[in-house]
Amino acid sequence: MSTGKRFSGILAVALGVLPALPISAQENSGEAHDWSDHHLVFSNPGTAEEAIRNGTYDRWLRIAGDPRFKLQQRRRQSAQAAAVLGTLHPNPEPLDVVTTPPGAGKRVPAGPLPRGLALAPSGPSRGRPFQQPTPRGSKRLRADWSEDMGGGASAGLGVFPAKYSFRTDNANCGYASQPDFVVYNTGLAGTSTAASIIAYDNLYAGCGGIVPSVYWAFNTGGTIVTSVVLSPDGSQVVFAQSSTAGAASLVVLKWQASASESPSSPGTPTAVLASAYRSCSAPCMTSLALSGGANDGGSSPFYNYGAGSDTLYIGDDSGKLHKFTGIFQGTPAEAASPWPVVVSSSALSSPVYDSGSGRIFVGDYLLNLSSTCAAPGNPCGYLHSILASTGATAGTSARLDAIFGLVDGPLVDSAAGMVYAFAGADSHTGIGSPCGSNLQCSGVFQFPTSFTSGSGTETTLGAGYEFLLAGDFDNAYYTSSASSPSGHLYVVGNTGAGNNTLYQVSVNSNVMSPTASAGPALSNNYTNGLYAAGLQATEFFNGGKDYVFVSVLSYGLFASCDNSLTNGCVMGFDVTSGSLSGSATPTAATAEAGGTSGIIIDNSATTPTGASNIYFTTLGDQACTTPGVTGGCAIQASQAAP
Repeated sequence: MSTGKRFSGILAVALGVLPALPISAQENSGEAHDWSDHHLVFSNPGTAEEAIRNGTYDRWLRIAGDPRFKLQQRRRQSAQAAAVLGTLHPNPEPLDVVTTPPGAGKRVPAGPLPRGLALAPSGPSRGRPFQQPTPRGSKRLRADWSEDMGGGASAGLGVFPAKYSFRTDNANCGYASQPDFVVYNTGLAGTSTAASIIAYDNLYAGCGGIVPSVYWAFNTGGTIVTSVVLSPDGSQVVFAQSSTAGAASLVVLKWQASASESPSSPGTPTAVLASAYRSCSAPCMTSLALSGGANDGGSSPFYNYGAGSDTLYIGDDSGKLHKFTGIFQGTPAEAASPWPVVVSSSALSSPVYDSGSGRIFVGDYLLNLSSTCAAPGNPCGYLHSILASTGATAGTSARLDAIFGLVDGPLVDSAAGMVYAFAGADSHTGIGSPCGSNLQCSGVFQFPTSFTSGSGTETTLGAGYEFLLAGDFDNAYYTSSASSPSGHLYVVGNTGAGNNTLYQVSVNSNVMSPTASAGPALSNNYTNGLYAAGLQATEFFNGGKDYVFVSVLSYGLFASCDNSLTNGCVMGFDVTSGSLSGSATPTAATAEAGGTSGIIIDNSATTPTGASNIYFTTLGDQACTTPGVTGGCAIQASQAAP
């Protein structure tokens, strides 16, 4: 086929993904938002015509057709369009509580449900009452709701909830036929009195009735300690689950809403063989043991949403990378030889599949914290590149982290062809270390996705010792050209002899600066132990403001934090200007027991009231608003404060 015919044949597709163009009604369909959206990102890939001129059309087509790219663009376009129309306040107010209006909360069917979804009647009184927006003069980021999931419950350190929104431009309440919902793993062993996975709907302050309501809660017969992933239509969930024997399985679940379920009284899905799963009636699930019998303590499943793919990649604690097929559309099964492939003899972190290069990127880390990656016989702290087509190793970096290894999954810009790895303690030692005598540095490493070996380019982020989790780019970067993306990467560094600090790393024309700008200190009393680890940064652009949300495990610095060993703090910073000084203060902050899990960002919808939020769990127990007891809390909070 000639180049001209190929270009004309995909012109309609190209028009649907160009960042400067408006969103069509068809593109405002449902979207799943999970951990992978924070690790696979896209700067602006340009137009098909530009790609043809540059001889990169095939790669452009893979990127432009990637569902995660389309969802990222829809979210940013929707926010920008709302701001231009004046329908989205550039700095939305958090919300306080008033009483429930009479008759609120009735669910009314409004049409057919997508496959697997079930309409739930009004649930039990588990949630905060109806809310109306009330201005607040403080900078305390108060939770719009805080739900008890049970004593000791938490999504986990570095683990994200998953959110399903049926439209990007409008939020759906519990009385809609297709309500928006958010799913939390609890980190608890599922029993008849403890849910292992919970979903809430009727999420938003302006919904009326019980805000939120338990949508469904299940005992799946094991413990879920990594991030969950939703199907494209929201009707199914997939996750890794550990048994009491310490072996991991991949579980695929069809859920069904139920008004009788709660965190302390969960339902039990029918367990079926994989061959019967596709036709089973919800709620039902199938479990597939990871071949080799290893556990999985830190590798979240990465689902490939690409057309006709229906595949998933996940690592295990023995260093093997597994591939599964037929997850949401066919018969779930683990792929045969050469899968699983041996990547390392150390545990694997979360893998990230990049459609642009056709590679899977994954790091390895140390399970035994009494040793280090630099000790003899501990091959960890490396970034690996695996060919998805064959399972062959395409590249292995030099050791990037000398203590705990690469605990978090890498961040990949598929459009720019770059991968970023986050090391809490690099290999700098001795007097020559840029972070002080006999100290490692915490740092971020940049590699081209085509790398085969080496150390890439490092930007140091203060002294290092403990682990470092992934950062996030700002809106300037996301909207710049992938041929020469420019903007900033925000990372919580200084994981060693000092206090956690928010660093700004400049990227100019796809080249990461070797030095970072130190922003504000986030904690003020570093002590030995896992209290100086660098937690995730999460960015959100709402069309008027660009925010970065961060968390610390303890000793939060700011006035709205607790400044104690037992409480961490979550904070939001306005980075719209592109500058971040050391004296910057958060737009909002609040203490959270032990710090927070990964933070999921809501849609940028303007209706109903209170539809732009963040979602996370505490890492420790605290007093949850509902039902007023101490436990691990699932939390929704507004994205900004006055």
